[in-house]
Amino acid sequence: MSSKILQRRYLMKLWLEWLNIVSQLRPACSRLRTFLWLLTCIAGITIRSDILGITSIIRALGLKNSYYDRLLDFFHSPSLNLDKLTHIWKSIVLRQISLLLQVNGRVILVGNGLRVPKSGENMPAVEKLHQESVLVIKSLLNLYC
Repeated sequence: MSSKILQRRYLMKLWLEWLNIVSQLRPACSRLRTFLWLLTCIAGITIRSDILGITSIIRALGLKNSYYDRLLDFFHSPSLNLDKLTHIWKSIVLRQISLLLQVNGRVILVGNGLRVPKSGENMPAVEKLHQESVLVIKSLLNLYC
């Protein structure tokens, strides 16, 4: 088999796994149409190359510009239960990722906040920034491991 066929098969398996995971979010939507818009938004967010909101989703999926208003309406729709969506998503993540560090039954997630210094030299009231997340991770690991 050629490498292109193998690559297509791999991509299809990846998208089928993606669909299996996000289809579990269906109970957060009171209507099928709302769920299909949710899938559309998640797919667009998954493959977008920029972070310009709804425009990114439309551009990434190649949708018509007329869908912009419909996507806006989706985000303000009462038929999407955000509390339920959050709860379901959290349970999916905890089920899918089994190697999470837990202490006293609580999951520890460490994020690395990117700080971008302001441009310019010796600006008044601007402190120099340094990376402190490595120190936080080391202290957490020493404390709990």
